[in-house]
Amino acid sequence: MLKIKKPLILDDIRVITENFIELIKNAKSEDNDIENVCVDGICLSNEDISSVSFSQVQFKNCEFIDCIFEKSSFSNVVFEKCDFSNCNFDSSYFNCCEIISSKWLGANFINSSIKHFAVDESNFNFAILDKTNMRYIKFSNTTLNNANISESILKDMDFDEVEFINANFFKTALKDIDFTKSQIDGISISNNFSELKGAIVNPVQASELAKLLGVKISID
Repeated sequence: MLKIKKPLILDDIRVITENFIELIKNAKSEDNDIENVCVDGICLSNEDISSVSFSQVQFKNCEFIDCIFEKSSFSNVVFEKCDFSNCNFDSSYFNCCEIISSKWLGANFINSSIKHFAVDESNFNFAILDKTNMRYIKFSNTTLNNANISESILKDMDFDEVEFINANFFKTALKDIDFTKSQIDGISISNNFSELKGAIVNPVQASELAKLLGVKISID
């Protein structure tokens, strides 16, 4: 069974309910990490929060829309009931993070490194995960419909009741990836279907994928 490290969060942490941007500005000017805080109920849009390191942080009931987190770092971070739709996490780093009941519609993770990352009951539709390096990842009861996951490295993945409808896996090797409990209808791959080599699928999925090869399966 895949063992994913859980975030380490202190029991007694400071709660931030306002002046979050001031906290960001101070962290940048003093080159400090933001650590050991609970960011609760903050709502922001179109803010630049790039190149900031978050360590042992909880985000709860927050809404960050179209914000820039480019080249940021998240270590031992929990995101619960948050909305990060259309945020830019280009070239960011995630380690020991957990996402619960949150929305990341259209979020951009291009060139990011993501490991020990657990997601449950969340929306990653239209997310951009191109050229990401992902290892020790678990997605449960989550949608990645129309997501782009091309030219990425996927290792030690666990998908449980995940939707990948119309997802793009172009030039992403899917060897040893188990899709048997997920939906992969309409996925995009290269013309030689090399991405599928070694992928684990159930009989119904195999029948659908065979159509990509022009194979007709007859059941007597």
